[in-house]
Amino acid sequence: MASSFIYINDYGFWARDGFVEAMQLCLVNEIENQKLDSIDWINDYKIELALQSLPLIYGGMSMTLENFLTTNERKAQIVKLIDIIIEKIDLTDNYITGANLHELRKRAMTMLSETGNLNFKSQKELDETVNDSGWNKSDQIADVKDRYQHAFKLLKNLINDEMKTTASSPIDYWNY
Repeated sequence: MASSFIYINDYGFWARDGFVEAMQLCLVNEIENQKLDSIDWINDYKIELALQSLPLIYGGMSMTLENFLTTNERKAQIVKLIDIIIEKIDLTDNYITGANLHELRKRAMTMLSETGNLNFKSQKELDETVNDSGWNKSDQIADVKDRYQHAFKLLKNLINDEMKTTASSPIDYWNY
C-alpha cells in the first residue's frame, strides 16, 4: 500500500494511505457528531477531507492542514476532535473496524453528493465508489486499532508543533 507525507509547515510524517483515509473519515464524522459544520471553515474543511478521502493519487493523499489550520484556535479545535477520536478508539471495540469505516466512507460520499461536490450518475455508482475502498472486506482492522490510534497521536503531535520530522527523516515514529 502506498504512503503519503502528512505535513504542516514542512514538518510531518509518512503514513500508509489507509491510515490517512481513516483519519480523514473519522474527522469528517466527528465534525458532524459535534455539530461543528455550522462553522464555515470547519464545514469547508469537512468537505475537503471527504474529497481527499478519495485516493485519486495513491501516495498523494493529504490532510490539507496548511490550508485550514491557519490559527492556533483552529488547531486547538481539530486537536479536540482528535482527542475524542483517540478516546473512542481506546474505549470502543467497534469504532475502528472495516464495517464502521465503510459506513463513514458511505456517509462522506453521500454528503459530497448532497452538497454537489461530487456527482454520481446513479446509486450504483455511489455504492461502487464507497466499496472501492475495500473497508467492507477489512475484517482484521480491529486487531490493529492501536496503530490507527497511534496515527491520530502523530497527527495531534504534528498539529501541536511537537513533531519536527521531515519527509527525509528516518521513519522511526511508527515504533511505539
